[in-house]
Order: sequence, then C-alpha cells, then structure tokens
Amino acid sequence: MKNKVINRAKPGHGKLRIGAARVMLTVIVMTAAFGAVPQKASAVIYNLLFTCTVKVEKGYLALRTAPKYDKKNEIGKLYTGDTVVECPTNRDDNGYCYVYSPKLHKHGYVNADYIEYKGEYDGRRMSVKVETGYLALRNAKAFKKSNEIGKLYTGEEVIILDDSDPDYWTVYAPTLYKTGYVNCDYLVSSLSPITDDTREVPVGIAKNSRGEYQQVDGYPDYLSIRIQVTNYSSYKTAREFDVIVYAEDMWGRKIYGDNTYYRSTTVKNIKPGETVYSDFITIPDRSRIRKVYAAVKRAVFTDGTIREYEDVPLDGYGRWEIE
Repeated sequence: MKNKVINRAKPGHGKLRIGAARVMLTVIVMTAAFGAVPQKASAVIYNLLFTCTVKVEKGYLALRTAPKYDKKNEIGKLYTGDTVVECPTNRDDNGYCYVYSPKLHKHGYVNADYIEYKGEYDGRRMSVKVETGYLALRNAKAFKKSNEIGKLYTGEEVIILDDSDPDYWTVYAPTLYKTGYVNCDYLVSSLSPITDDTREVPVGIAKNSRGEYQQVDGYPDYLSIRIQVTNYSSYKTAREFDVIVYAEDMWGRKIYGDNTYYRSTTVKNIKPGETVYSDFITIPDRSRIRKVYAAVKRAVFTDGTIREYEDVPLDGYGRWEIE
C-alpha cells in the first residue's frame, strides 16, 4: 500500500493532501459503530519530518534542483550513511523526495529508491510572530523581494532544520509544503498552552488542527482517520474523550444520513493546554468521501467530572477535504 501523508488542515477549510514520506507503524482500529476492521502495518504520518539514511551500492546519490535525472541539476553528492531530512511536498515528484542535507546545508531532490527510513526528525517547532503583515519564506539568506517564495503569518508553525546562521534559519513550512529561509527574529516558542474555561466541553478541535488518514489494507473502501484535539481547561486533566465523525460526498450530501455518525473513545491523558491525537476511527464508503467532519462529543476528567454536548455546535467541528 502506498504511504499516505496528510499535511495541513484547518477546521472549516483546508485540504488533506498526499505526500511522499515513508514510515511504518502498526495501527489497530476498533470502533463500536461497526466493530473491528483488520489492520496491517501501514504508513500514516501527518506534518512530521523523517530522517533517512542514504544507501547506494557504489558512487554517490545526487542532490538535485529538480525531480529528474539530469547531470546539470546536481548540486551535491551524498554517500552511503549520510543522513537527510525528508520534507513532504504537495505534488507528485516522480519517485523523487525533497530533502534537507545537514551535511551539505542544502535542500533538493533525491531518488527515493536510495534512501531508507531511520526515524522521526526531532527538530524544534517554532511559531511565527509578526506585528503586521507576514514573514517571508525565502530561497536565499538575504532581504530581497525577488527571493520570496511564500508568506507566513502569526501563529503558523515552522520546523527548524538549521539554526547556525545568526540571522536566517533554514526551516520547513508545513502550511506551504516548502523549505527555505526565514528571519529568526520573528520566530517564538510554540509551547505556550491554549486555555479557555468557558467552553461547555473544554476538550475540542483547535484552529489549525492536524489530521492523519490511511486506507485499510484488504478493505479498499474503508478509511481510517485520527485528528488532533486540545484540552482547553486551565486546571483539569482529561483522561478520555469521544470523537464523532461523519462524511460528505462530492455534492455535499451526508453519506451516512442526516443523523448518523461514527463514534470512538480515546483513553489518553491530556494535560491543561496540551494537544494530542485521537485514536483512529474507521469509516466506510472511502470511494465516495470528499469531506470528513469531526468533533469532540464528550470528555471525562481525572477528577471524575464528565462534560458532554447534547448537540455539538457547528463551530465545534473541524473539516478536512480528502483528495
């Protein structure tokens, strides 16, 4: 099964796109709505970068400016044992992966057949903070209008690839699916908790929440999906929560009926202000699904209190488009 990567999705809008990152993990999905669906080891990672190791029989692996074999587009040489960081794009790169090479301090394309998955990249995440306007993502370490390749706004996250330069750091921007340089003076820590004790159910889907999905091996018309949820309480730890999911087809019609959704309980501690992934929920009719909606229906806290919506408000749902 080809690996699936969900990049960024925002509640109410955004898309889930397929990328090229490869990592194997075992997922076991059980939903009370329709029982167990057998799962095999499969790949599903969203918005994470991976370290990979170069492996060639002889010679070198070329780092290239374009995803094609051409002597003219070589910008570096990588050898067996060298490490690269794989950075997902939102396009089909014809068997090539876009990577950052810490050794060469360069980013470019490599033939995916000659790199092997090593592990998750543990680089820092930082958030953009500008007073007005945007922070430019650039293809060179210089302040020029002509080298801008993207715009980043306050609150958007980047993943740090290289912070050795005193002014411009090399980053991967998940919202843009691009790697480039930003002025580090406009980056701040992403660790500040988010709290809101006024919510009826203080566990929910945050703005810019992420999602991951995969098709189910052996069951081509099923889809497994999980989403990020945030504990907005400033003082209570949640110990479990229920996520509900429904889907629409390409014409915006609810696939399972107006009052039908799939529900799954995740048992996992979430500290105040913390964000975690739900367990995977498996839903049918993959071939018809174009949009998936998810919300937190109920939350149970470690002090024994239970908070549940009778009807989840419209702004409690996140929406993702499946391409």
